[in-house]
Amino acid sequence: MESAAKKCVQWGIALIIAGGIVLMLIPFLLGLLAESAGATAAIGVGLLDVILNFVRWALIPMGTTLIGAAVVIRVLAPALERSNAAHTPGN
Repeated sequence: MESAAKKCVQWGIALIIAGGIVLMLIPFLLGLLAESAGATAAIGVGLLDVILNFVRWALIPMGTTLIGAAVVIRVLAPALERSNAAHTPGN
């Protein structure tokens, strides 16, 4: 596997796993934070919730996109190598 495709798959899997963990744990941790901070920290907890929602919903799609990019790299790389070999001046 090409190094770029391999890195895409590795990062994609890592992002999907991290996204799954974040999806499961963040609501629980935010609830604990809101209870311990009390009503005075509602604005801060709300802002943190908005930021974590963005992270939560971005990790899994980015991971699947990277895995898709790895597939495209694997399919197109041999064609590009053949094309470069055909256009080299020494051939």
